[in-house]
Amino acid sequence: MQTLIPIVRFTCFIRFTRRSAQRVGGLLLLSALTFTACKNKCDNADFAIQKIQPAANPAGYEVFITATGVGPSTIVRFDEVEAVVQNAEGGLIAKIPVGLSGPVTLSIEEGDCKDSKPFDVLGSYPGNVPASPTVIVVPQAPGGYPSGITNPWPNVFDQNHKVFMSDFDYIGIFQAGSSEFHDNLPFFNGNPISGNYDTLANTIFMVIDRSGKAGGYKDTLTGQFIPNIPESEILGASATILLVSKRTGRQLVIYKP
Repeated sequence: MQTLIPIVRFTCFIRFTRRSAQRVGGLLLLSALTFTACKNKCDNADFAIQKIQPAANPAGYEVFITATGVGPSTIVRFDEVEAVVQNAEGGLIAKIPVGLSGPVTLSIEEGDCKDSKPFDVLGSYPGNVPASPTVIVVPQAPGGYPSGITNPWPNVFDQNHKVFMSDFDYIGIFQAGSSEFHDNLPFFNGNPISGNYDTLANTIFMVIDRSGKAGGYKDTLTGQFIPNIPESEILGASATILLVSKRTGRQLVIYKP
């Protein structure tokens, strides 16, 4: 006659005969070996939030939640309000529900599993960072690359904000004169830019130095060329770049007219 012995939360079982179950040493050894394979993902970091980008945003904007163990059935809540969610590589994209403001708890839930981190729902978009898309742009490889980058590249979501990149020698390094400009906001006007790009690897590294302005800072961004998004397509873009600020986690989308 056989006996079923539950190992973890009645979800994993090992089958023994009465005779073999009497061999206590063997049972303990086999249980120990099986425990690792059967343990519930809620018991460790297999279901966890690793990062939220950006860490603060107004209601109606999306955030990217880098997380482990999540899937199509994972629920995201801001305090007790459930968010609209879509799955993405490496985590989840969640839209901040309208009507929230101030510090909240962002949580992910699936069955008995739950993890949470603090999040700040801003009352308005911050004034010391460039305009970003309200939705998370998921990067994809473009069909081709521009023959050169020397040009003012306007911000898709603020036409007055431009990034002028200069590489007349086509060596992949932003040369002297590369700068950030803004037609109306002095904080984003006349700030030097340094960095490099590689069309073979499709990588871009950029530092915008705003430290000369009151409350300024050096903004390090990384990114890549992407296919035109609908907003840049409408503007007649010949190429589009997606950058992410390491400081804020916000995306900057610029295009070459």
